[in-house]
Amino acid sequence: MNYLAEIKLFYDWLETHRLAPSSITLWHALMYTVNRSGWAEQVCIPISVLESRTQMTRSTIYRSREQLASQGLVQIEVRGSSQSAIYSMRSLEGMLVSQCASEFVSQNETQSGTQNGTQTGESTASASQNETQNGNIYKLNSDSVSNNPSKRGIKSKREKPTKEKKFVLEEWAKTQESPWRELMLVWFDYKRTRKESYRSEMGAKKCLSMLRNLSGGNADVAQRIIDQSMANNWAGLFALKDAPPPRGQPIGRQHGQRVGQIIQSEDEQKRQRYIERLKNAGKK
Repeated sequence: MNYLAEIKLFYDWLETHRLAPSSITLWHALMYTVNRSGWAEQVCIPISVLESRTQMTRSTIYRSREQLASQGLVQIEVRGSSQSAIYSMRSLEGMLVSQCASEFVSQNETQSGTQNGTQTGESTASASQNETQNGNIYKLNSDSVSNNPSKRGIKSKREKPTKEKKFVLEEWAKTQESPWRELMLVWFDYKRTRKESYRSEMGAKKCLSMLRNLSGGNADVAQRIIDQSMANNWAGLFALKDAPPPRGQPIGRQHGQRVGQIIQSEDEQKRQRYIERLKNAGKK
């Protein structure tokens, strides 16, 4: 798909069709997300992502996507409340091309029957003539190269060593399973606005592993973690502020410290023990 061409054809389509303003907003959000995913045929998009990009409520998004589906602009696969829906955008450019192609084929079928009979003999003679000419030219060129030693080494001198393939974040993200593919694309886009990036596949894998660990493998929690970092303009990913303490650790106690206890340095503890010994010596 071509992003700008799809937007132009969408507004051409609106001249003869009617859509609610919320449906138009949702179509733009879906088209942007599919574009960021590399025009994947099926994209799993969490409802929280659509809420963030459209600034609409969930009920409005549900009504709008049903209208888009009824108009044939998008296909939706609902997988239950615990899983995000899968969206398939329909290319308006592809619809226009297929329509024009069918009209062109039906128009040319009537003309091609009368012209094929007269052109068959001419094309056969032309093909045989070209074959004999190409054979003679190839033979002359091969003879000239074999007789000239200096020309045989030209190709080997001009050959350049193959360069190592450059790591591209978007291409790596497309290889990941949904919905982590869309979440990583959103995070990479945010990092690009900060003029930061991951330059190696190892760094990108570490980022994805950290996001899975912090979210416990829950895509909705992972989306909230990314939203938290973006809202606070953080450079990294951190656990949610309202997240419960780690498993097995009581609330209000850290590293064996009692509630209200003030941890003193080792030198301070030694000084207190020395003062106690002096006090006990005076009592004797």
